[in-house]
Parts: sequence; structure tokens; C-alpha cells
Amino acid sequence: MKRDFKASLFGASPRTLNMGVNALFASATAGLVRRLPDLQITVFDTAKGMRYEKARVDDHEPVPLRFIGFRTGRRFYRPENLRFMQFAARAGALGRMFNPGVRAIMESNVVLDVSGGDSFTDMYPDDRIDGIAGCKELVLESGRPLLLLPQTYGPFDESLDRASRIVRESVACYARDERSFENLRSMLGHEFDSDRHKCGVDMAFGLSVRDPQDGLDRDLRDWIGDVGASTIGFNPSGLIGNTPGIDREKYGFRSGYQATVMDFLSRLMKETDARVLLVPHVMSAVGTSESDLEMCQWLKRSLGDDHAGRIRVGPVGLDQCEVKWMISKMDWFCGTRMHATIAGLSTGVPTATISYSDKALGVFESCGQGAEVFDPRVLEGNEIVERLMDSYRRRGETRSSLGNAVREVKAQAVAQMDEIASIVEGLSTR
Repeated sequence: MKRDFKASLFGASPRTLNMGVNALFASATAGLVRRLPDLQITVFDTAKGMRYEKARVDDHEPVPLRFIGFRTGRRFYRPENLRFMQFAARAGALGRMFNPGVRAIMESNVVLDVSGGDSFTDMYPDDRIDGIAGCKELVLESGRPLLLLPQTYGPFDESLDRASRIVRESVACYARDERSFENLRSMLGHEFDSDRHKCGVDMAFGLSVRDPQDGLDRDLRDWIGDVGASTIGFNPSGLIGNTPGIDREKYGFRSGYQATVMDFLSRLMKETDARVLLVPHVMSAVGTSESDLEMCQWLKRSLGDDHAGRIRVGPVGLDQCEVKWMISKMDWFCGTRMHATIAGLSTGVPTATISYSDKALGVFESCGQGAEVFDPRVLEGNEIVERLMDSYRRRGETRSSLGNAVREVKAQAVAQMDEIASIVEGLSTR
């Protein structure tokens, strides 16, 4: 392999507070560098400027990476801004000389993009699609091969034609479940090519599990490790739970999310001896709208002092591999953040989800666990609580059935990364 073989990565970095996005970064990076040790990777993140750093992406030694900032927004004069980069790219050699991001793209044998796993859609009310699609268009307009890593495609409304052009012009596209693959196939139309367009699995199924060692408080470690009691992991979404009314008004819930979650945890306290570890998976600071930690702390306070010894809040200082280790120690797990549930599924933990997006159903179905998806857009709160209680009671049966399915999915994740690395290596000769 050529020593100057280079690739760039958009759509996932270790600088987010979202452990799901971080998991995709770690899975993609580890998967490539462990197979292609001479590959030099540039990661586009949300910081400023260009930096050379080592990152811990699995249970091996940290890997050296180059990071370059990429942003959208009104500060068009910043070199990290998408508009500035588009202008620099169109300026040719002069633009490349003065803009490190454009230069990195032009020097790359291939550019990989994962769109944060589920952001290649215009379902969000903000302008996120402009950045998600814009970076892909920048790569294609620069004449570089674009490889779309396993992700969700759609739903699209006004951006369907734009997104369809991107997938048609990409060198290869991977969907992370059958439902999303059908969306991809529809977008491609007669240009669908089974050699280039694949149905895969979420890369986080291949994420390493790493013991946090001293990063986990000794008292909490002992509490989690107590085999004399059943320990449930529960991940609430701050995005849905921190702003009353947003669940119904914006996402179409039939019942309030806060009330549903509280009812379920109260039932657990009354009807079982289980302990509950509340697990943040988006580590935004308390006071911010998406903070899972804020939602966890609110739930603990609301359940009262009577159950204080049976309820703990997980730490926020762990990385994606360490959070996965913590989730792997649970006897049963339920989450609203999808990658929190993937951490459970991929480690063989009986897992359920309160999910308001079709993306979770596709991922759970890939493990034969579609019946453990409870959609608050379809079910009333009391129905969700009853089904969650039933899921918890069936955890032994579920664990047995989950084993073989997860082994198959994890084997598929390995084969998928082998194939992606082969495509990347093949592009080195272009």
C-alpha cells in the first residue's frame, strides 16, 4: 500500500457529547486503521483549525489522527465554515493552498461519511440537512470518491431530489438495516447496483467494550457488580423529556413522555426488587435542552428518598467504549437513545426501547427483537408501561433468543468492515 494513502471522515467525531456519534467515529476509525495500518485519516469535527492528536478508539493503543474543523452557520469568514470551503474549492489551487479542509479533501483517495448515523434526512426542523448534504456535495464537486458508511436514509420531503443525486454519485452506499435499505433502493431507482449499494448493520455493533477502571467510582462499581440483586439500566432522552409538551407537539406522542417513564419506574419500585441505573448517553450539561443527565437527575428526585438506595445515576465522564461496558453489566436495559440500546443488544443484554422513530425498529429487527420496540406515537403511555414490565419479566427468555442473533449481526459487522476496507484500499490506485 502507498505510504501516502489518505482518507477523510465526515459525520462522526469524538468531540460530540453524544455517545452514539462517538461510537460511530470509534467503530469506523478502529475498523479501518486495524485493517489498513498505513492509512492516514483526517476527521472533520466541530472544533476550530487543524490538530494532530491520538484517539482511543478501541481496547488497543490510541491511533494518531488529524482533525480539521467543519461547521455551518453565519460566520462565513471562518475557514471551517461550509460556505467558505465551497468558495475555496471553486477557487482551484489557490483555494486549496489557503484552506486546510479543502486541501485534505482533495488529497484524500476517498472520503467517508456516516451522517451521525441517522441525520441524512430533512425530518429535523433546523437547517441540519444543509450541513449533512452540503459536505457530501462539496466532496463530489471536488471530484473525490464519496463512500457512504452504514446509516439511515430519509425520510425526505423537500430534500429528496438533492439526497438522491448524492447517493447516485457516491462510489458506494451502505444502509444499516433493511427498512433503510429499501429507502436507499427507492432513491437510486434504475441506477441501483447491488455491487455498490448494500444492506449492512450499524457499525456500533462492532464497537469495543472497555472497562473504565479508575474512571468508575468504586462504590458504583460494587453496586453494579452485586450479583444478589437484579440491576436494570434505563436511558431516558433529554431531548424528549426536558421540555414538557415537545413530545406531543413536535413528535406526535399520544401520552406524555415524562409521565410514561415515571409510571414505569414507579411500577418497578413497587412490584420488583430490582435496582435501576439511570444511564445518560448524550452528555450535554445540565440546563441544556438535550441533556440526558438532567433527565436522569429529575427522575431520581421525582421518585423520592424512599427508593434512594435502589436508584443511581451513571457517570458522564466515560467514553463510548466505557459506557458500553457499563451497559453490558445490566440484567435488562431500556433506552430511548438508539445507540444506547445498540450497546445493550450487541453485548447480549435483553433490551427494549421507547422509540419514536422507525430507525430503531429496523435495527431491533436485525437482531430478531422487533417485538421489544414500543412506539409512543402508536401506543398510549399505560400500554407502553405494561409492555415494558412484560419485557422485563421475559428477560431470561429474551437473553437466550438474543444470543445467536447477535452473533450473526456482529459477524456481519466484521464482514461489512472487511468489505469497506477493501473498497478503500482499492481506491488507493486511482
